[in-house]
Amino acid sequence: MSSLPNQFVTFIENISLGERQVERIQSAATALADYLRSAMELEAEDDVFLQGSYANGTAIKPPEGGEYDVDVVVVSATHSDSADDALDDLEDILEDHGRYRDRIQRKKPCVRLKYADDEIGGFHVDVVPVRPSSDNDAPLDAPRRDEGWHGTAPQEFTQWCKDLGPEFERTVKALKHWRNRQQDRAAIKSILLQVLVSTHMPTGIQDDAERLTLTLKGLAEALGGLEEVPEVANPVLTSENLAKRWTTSAMTDFVKHVNGAATAARKALDEGDEVESAELWQALLGEEVFPLPEAKALGIKVGDKSHVRHPRSRGWHESYDPAYSIKVSATYQSGTLGRRKAYQDDDRLLFPSHKLRFFATVIGPAQGDIWWRVTNTGGHARQQDGLRGEFFKAKKLGGSENIDQRENWEDVSYTGSHLIEALLVIGNAVVAKSDAMRINIYNKKWRRWWP
Repeated sequence: MSSLPNQFVTFIENISLGERQVERIQSAATALADYLRSAMELEAEDDVFLQGSYANGTAIKPPEGGEYDVDVVVVSATHSDSADDALDDLEDILEDHGRYRDRIQRKKPCVRLKYADDEIGGFHVDVVPVRPSSDNDAPLDAPRRDEGWHGTAPQEFTQWCKDLGPEFERTVKALKHWRNRQQDRAAIKSILLQVLVSTHMPTGIQDDAERLTLTLKGLAEALGGLEEVPEVANPVLTSENLAKRWTTSAMTDFVKHVNGAATAARKALDEGDEVESAELWQALLGEEVFPLPEAKALGIKVGDKSHVRHPRSRGWHESYDPAYSIKVSATYQSGTLGRRKAYQDDDRLLFPSHKLRFFATVIGPAQGDIWWRVTNTGGHARQQDGLRGEFFKAKKLGGSENIDQRENWEDVSYTGSHLIEALLVIGNAVVAKSDAMRINIYNKKWRRWWP
């Protein structure tokens, strides 16, 4: 079983809101709270407070093109106010302030303030006017335009989330991120997902991989086979059914994805090879946020290079000219049709399923010939007679010679750290040579040959 604690720590950090977003939320919420307290003559400290995922500790970065937000609650309405009046009054007060006037968007349960986008997406603040409730079950009433008032307990729900501890927060973040990758957010609301997680998450398990796997298994078993949407009570307001607006079709689609995720997570957890396990978690949670183990942590490094051919072996002499330069960039893809992704020097581990495309950018006053040199190192390449170090012309993806000497394709085969360079040759003179790019490769079948 592979737990990958370091990878899960990095994963949670990668999907959580960054420092800039947290500062932006705090700044916007503080400024707004100060204005509302002054404009509405509110005296109690908790007459303005935060609710929602940020307050609950479960906020994550939005999917591409999405938004992150913060919910601000203001206790400003009275029992004589209708739900529509309370929302209209709040909107009027916000319009009186120049900072907020042009940001206002009307929503059914709130007044939204839309801010400028930043590097991870859009940002908005939802402001909800509430009133003390006359209902013994709920401390507050919240409005919904054209529908009236309904009981709510936002502060109590936030405390409930906090009481469940950091393991709950981490599991919810992971599953919210997974949901956002698989489905539209409307497929299951975050508050409903959080309560379902709390019901089916095992307690006392510190390991993120195991806890996430068992939570998905519990969700799949509990929801699988249901023909109707179950009632899911708010844990701090039992009269509220959090699944009231969850449609049967949305539930069915969610269950389908949960079943697939539960199977994928179990396979990743049971994989004994930690690199292979990490790749399986990447497929489920996203290569861009779930890291592989680093090559150096696995002992993969550049090995002996005594087999490398010198330019003299081809009758060339080195006569480097500052007027010329050559630089190599790289992309990798899965198979022959996968989407290309950039690869930097000494980057992530690549697998035998990957293909590498190298491109040489040349600057100089005259044309020359581009030659390539791949230096394979390590025990795996040595055992397989794959210690390359010769000069060759560029190849196409299938292995035939490429007319475009700038583009060279390589297969990924041998566990180890390997080097690739490009040389610019005019006549018999090497006038420019690129820096050597280090490529890290992992082949599960040959880990015993490191390095």
